[in-house]
Amino acid sequence: MRCLVIQTAFLGDVILTVPLLDLLRRAAGISRTLVVAAPPGAGFLEEQGVVDRVVTYDKRGRDAGVRGMARVVRELREFAADIALVPHRSFRSAYLAFAARAHRRVGFDASAGGLFLTERVPYLTGVHEVERVAALAGALGVVLPDGRVPFELSVPGRGGDELALALSDRYAASAAGAVVVAPGSRWATKRWLPDRFSAAAEELSRELDTTVVVVGSHEERDIGAVVSGSIPGGVVDLTGRLSLKALLALVSRARVVLSNDSAVTHMAAGLGTPVVSVFGPTVPSQGFAPYADASAVVEASLDCRPCGRHGSDRCPLGTLGCMEGVSVGDVVSRALELVGGEGDGARAGIHPE
Repeated sequence: MRCLVIQTAFLGDVILTVPLLDLLRRAAGISRTLVVAAPPGAGFLEEQGVVDRVVTYDKRGRDAGVRGMARVVRELREFAADIALVPHRSFRSAYLAFAARAHRRVGFDASAGGLFLTERVPYLTGVHEVERVAALAGALGVVLPDGRVPFELSVPGRGGDELALALSDRYAASAAGAVVVAPGSRWATKRWLPDRFSAAAEELSRELDTTVVVVGSHEERDIGAVVSGSIPGGVVDLTGRLSLKALLALVSRARVVLSNDSAVTHMAAGLGTPVVSVFGPTVPSQGFAPYADASAVVEASLDCRPCGRHGSDRCPLGTLGCMEGVSVGDVVSRALELVGGEGDGARAGIHPE
């Protein structure tokens, strides 16, 4: 059986699809699996080694419009899938499964493209997205494990080398024990206040006697500069300078990660690195909290939360009270609880040459 999986959402959503892909890879009766994903998720999956083939669909770039979709459809028809699983709930994703001529097309009953599906699985609320998405494998007869669905990411072999190259200008190559801070997010309302990220990171660096490393995408360089610029000494700003491989390597070696509700949170969870995630317009019950025991969510109790399925560019009330209500002390205390307070293991962090 040839299985097609269509997940063209954001990187964080792609990361949470890895457990499903791992189940499919191990399932009897599935000969090949192909995934359609948008960049950078496509590149991420190629490095994880959980699928046979990845087709990149740059729907907002070179593949925008009818011609781009037609190119992708041609590739999918050549694959000749017997079944398509569609965790992404968009109209376009369901249509791709239909256009690919997959005989069975399985997605959620909440999909905007439900008319293109042959089977609809209930979109369960109150469960984690990892478990929701993994449930699609049931259509192939895959029995889910009792309890937590296995969620394990890997660091590509070249990740450590690329990380060392990014650090070589000023710092030693080892990144073990650092406090990694990811202050960015695609949505403005999901970003905790930069000065509070700085204050929390500075306090943790003192408590754990280690260095702070600030990370983010190329588009988040301004945020990274604000956060790193407010921390006196012992900080490395790698915002916009790391490949996904190098970022995975860094997160895997960190003592603790501080992040918003974003892709870095899910990277840390899948790598087994302690992570504290600040939630604002979203809430954990929507299913996107870090899926790991060594994790914590810090949030403010407000009646207006959640204000949508994901963040937005502006607070509907104009107050951003959900982020204003999260204190530095709360984040620091949860981080110290996860790592066990002060420890000698932290002293192996990055240090200026």
